[in-house]
Amino acid sequence: MDICQNHPLPDWTSGFEHRRALASQLPYEEYTGPMEQPAYDSNKYRLIRLLNNLVVMCVQDVGAKASAAALSVNVGSSMDPMELQGLAHLLEHMLPRGTEKFPGVDEYHSYISRHDGNCNASTNFSRTRFYFGIPSNAFEGALDRFSSFLTSPVFSRDCIDRELCAVDTEFKGLLNSDTWRLQHLESKLSEQSHPRSKFTPGNMDTLQQSAKDHGLDLQEELIKFYNKYYSPDIMKLVVCGNHALDQLVEWSVSKFSAIKSKGDSVQRDLGHPVSAEFLGKVVHYETLDDKDVMIMRFPIPSVSAMYRSYPFYYINHFIGHKEQGSITAHLKRQGWATAMLVSTNFGKEDGFCEFSITIKVTQKGLNHYEDIMRVVFAYVRMLVDSGPQEWVHHEISSQLQSRFDSKKKSKAVSQALSYMYLIFNKYVAPEHILSKGSLCDRFDYNAIQHFLGFINPGNFRVFIGATKHLSVDCSEVEPYFGTAYHVLSLPADLLRDLASNDVSVDGLYLPVKPEPTQAIAATKSSNILDNDALAFKHTLLKLNDNFELWLRCDGWSRKADGRITLSINVPAISSSPQNHVMSLMYCDMLKNKLSNDLDSAEHAGLKFGVDAAESTIEIHVEGSSNKLIGLLIAIVEEAKAFKVADAQFLACKDHHASILADMDNRAPIELCRMNMACITKSNQWHYKLVASELAKLTSDGMQAHVDSLFDVTFFKMCVMGKYNEEDALDVADSVQYVLNSSPALEYRAAKPRCFDIKPGYYLYQMQMPNSDCVTSAAECTIYCGWQMDDTETAMSLILQEYVRANLIALLCAKHQLGFKARVSLLTNLGNRYALCLQIEGKSNPMFMTMYVNRLLHEMQQQLVDMTEEEFEDRIESFTSVLEEQNTGARGGKHKEQVRSVASALDVSKQQIDIVQSVTKRQLVEFWNKHFLPSAALEYTRIDVQMWSAKTWKPAESEFENYSAKTLALFGCLHNEGFDALDIGRVDEFITVSIAAHKELSENSKDAESLIAELKSTSMSASGAKCTGGEGAKHAIYTGIALELAIKDHKTFGNYAHIGCTDFTTAGMAKTPDGIWLVTDHQRFQAMQRLCSLEASDVAGAQVY
Repeated sequence: MDICQNHPLPDWTSGFEHRRALASQLPYEEYTGPMEQPAYDSNKYRLIRLLNNLVVMCVQDVGAKASAAALSVNVGSSMDPMELQGLAHLLEHMLPRGTEKFPGVDEYHSYISRHDGNCNASTNFSRTRFYFGIPSNAFEGALDRFSSFLTSPVFSRDCIDRELCAVDTEFKGLLNSDTWRLQHLESKLSEQSHPRSKFTPGNMDTLQQSAKDHGLDLQEELIKFYNKYYSPDIMKLVVCGNHALDQLVEWSVSKFSAIKSKGDSVQRDLGHPVSAEFLGKVVHYETLDDKDVMIMRFPIPSVSAMYRSYPFYYINHFIGHKEQGSITAHLKRQGWATAMLVSTNFGKEDGFCEFSITIKVTQKGLNHYEDIMRVVFAYVRMLVDSGPQEWVHHEISSQLQSRFDSKKKSKAVSQALSYMYLIFNKYVAPEHILSKGSLCDRFDYNAIQHFLGFINPGNFRVFIGATKHLSVDCSEVEPYFGTAYHVLSLPADLLRDLASNDVSVDGLYLPVKPEPTQAIAATKSSNILDNDALAFKHTLLKLNDNFELWLRCDGWSRKADGRITLSINVPAISSSPQNHVMSLMYCDMLKNKLSNDLDSAEHAGLKFGVDAAESTIEIHVEGSSNKLIGLLIAIVEEAKAFKVADAQFLACKDHHASILADMDNRAPIELCRMNMACITKSNQWHYKLVASELAKLTSDGMQAHVDSLFDVTFFKMCVMGKYNEEDALDVADSVQYVLNSSPALEYRAAKPRCFDIKPGYYLYQMQMPNSDCVTSAAECTIYCGWQMDDTETAMSLILQEYVRANLIALLCAKHQLGFKARVSLLTNLGNRYALCLQIEGKSNPMFMTMYVNRLLHEMQQQLVDMTEEEFEDRIESFTSVLEEQNTGARGGKHKEQVRSVASALDVSKQQIDIVQSVTKRQLVEFWNKHFLPSAALEYTRIDVQMWSAKTWKPAESEFENYSAKTLALFGCLHNEGFDALDIGRVDEFITVSIAAHKELSENSKDAESLIAELKSTSMSASGAKCTGGEGAKHAIYTGIALELAIKDHKTFGNYAHIGCTDFTTAGMAKTPDGIWLVTDHQRFQAMQRLCSLEASDVAGAQVY
């Protein structure tokens, strides 16, 4: 029985009073009762309910520079008709595409982008959510457009095909995700009458083709779905900004009251999708990532009503802990696993849940999965027999209370989303809206026992994922994601063994109540600073040959919380690929050891971390200030004296071998970043080279590396919190004493270095190592301003945001090509910045690169045509974005503050002042100087392309002999099915067409006739063409590629005039467009100069 059924629904009536909005005079109800909130929360809240039953949380954050709104509707893919699976997802795409008040299909997204905001939406099993963030001065306009698509969407028929392509592209982007593959395998192995069995993302087959097969009109079905389910009775809205609460209420009431109430349209009492028929099974399935995993799933009733006594806080605490005697420690000691995660997955608030134990198993562990089950159930048996312990509940409760009270502010969008989740649980009383899920102050002995009863051998199934199963033939295939699997019943004798009261495993025991003396020793400081005037004041306390020490007094925090970061420069780390991987393994093994030995620190509310960076060992501790110094010294002592255990070494080696093998399965856009790092940075080891070195490692060699690791060091430390100078100096001296290292003087210190790339346009291209990947990617990195120049720094930041916003807007407005796009400003390429544009999709990378070139040209023209007033508005919006980024900087920039000589916060304030002084003329000149090849004398650009094995890829000789426009168009035609075409014929066709068609308008008859003419040359030789939605999408690519080749040929020009270095001596060749082809990045690097990176600039993409 669902124990939640005994919980009455809270009173959402008596605490509300009738009100009228000040300006519109529209009625609403306001909650006037108490509301539990963090002790030091300066936000102001107002909970209201409109007459249509829409519940709205208004949040005033006076210090915020940006505003946000988030709306969630209690409708998701569970409501999809069986004949139109994915309809809820398609509706999520369609709603923002034009309204009665704002008919433009891209008006909402364009408005957000024009004001340097961001927006997104998502659909899951039971929820659809929409949200945006934007500078506060543009909030009302965004809210107007946001509310409009909920009150009066138009469902333009012209947009449906475009959004179908977008939905289909999203689905194809998920095909290589093992998370999604497993999710839909579980759906298939569930009750087929349950909504969970549905295919949630949707694609062309389940939407467009299925609609045709069933004689349905998609537009009509979308309207029906919207009219039936999109009711304010099941919606929740959060608006968050620095505006007065009365203003936020006014906007909410006036803009959202028009949504028509249709009553509670949620389907309830669905039952559990995993019935007895599917229990007692082991499901072997094939993964794409080379990470072996074992997942034990236990179906349980919903626990949503028990948010103040949540029994799984207790259960997860015991089963998931990592100290000696735990399941995790035992599995690691046996060499069967490297990590374990315990979680509770929610279905619907009054529907179903699953308790899961996810174990990252080793190859040895795969062969011992039955023994792993014995360990789990032996531990659970001890937990049941011991009965719920109230002291453990109090320990958990105090940790949660401490985190709740010291909760730091986040950005506006994050705040809006977090509050939206809080107000959606129907069992939560209004006074607990802000604290739901954060506090657990009720010890419920019976509930803990009740839910422990579900973790038994008769109520679970196990999934075992691996790239290969030696003893099982995975001959069955899940239909949508193509996951190969095989289901077996667990042996009856095994289940009897697991259920036996006598089941036990040596070495397992429950944690005991710690004595007060067992806690991490407190620091001696009794005079912790408490002076608000010292908030964020950085002080360099000491600098010598051994260390650099900074103190930051956080007077703003009224709690005694602190953080100490220690960055130890270790020359040995980056000296070779072998040392690099050994250092990574050392940190992992050290963390595992610390997790066991220092678990009492976690219980005391402290956190710690140990990681290997490019040339440093990074250690941080955070939590209560009076305990941190003792914890840090304990960690450094363990790091210095660490001994490598053979079993631990083999398990860690297996784990890293799995990670390295999985690199081939990374997304194309990630592999672009990795290869770019290998080209531009010294001592960046490619993962294949690291894998070959890993195979040679021995336990003795690892111990020798650890013993000598800290022989020569220099460390930087930043002590943050309510400490005084004496505390900081003492801890630095203590660390120096423990390390007992020779100083890494300037000439001996390990310094990250990069190559100072000479002017020119370079292309590095590779085939995707994963032959099943259907997408390709291109990364275009264009060097721009000098980091030492404050004005060029400001203009680089402005252009990054300008390009980011416009790239998204143009991709949405021009063509729905299904591309993923990212824009970032790289700071780890020496003394210069670089603008990095990444794009991924189902077309050839040469087409993507040329498409990016066109968009950059359009952006440059938009910038030139912009009025002074429009420019000032953009600068004001961007200033708000910068200021908003400082929200949360108190907790998010510790590493930079250790590594950098100046405070990151002070630099940001200075940047903001300079940004506000930049003129349009300056920015146009800056663009032309760095981004316009015809005007930029030192134009420097590197393109990295990853080509899908499913896409035609030119041979090296074709790169050398044919222009980018020829390769792009030929690739698009080839993908469309015209693979009998000769590339020379396409090149000749382009040359003739350029001469004959000086002007070629988009979608013109000329374009159509030219494409038809070209395709006709291969029709007789190749009858295989793409059809349906996929063919239509490739035809769009082909049409754009023709425009790029003919209409835009003068825009792109030739790059041969750029640079004066001849790279032919390095074995490189030039394309007809004047682009150097990089075939061997090491020979390319030999032609460049090395330059040192500031330590603060190291934070870039790690190759491994």
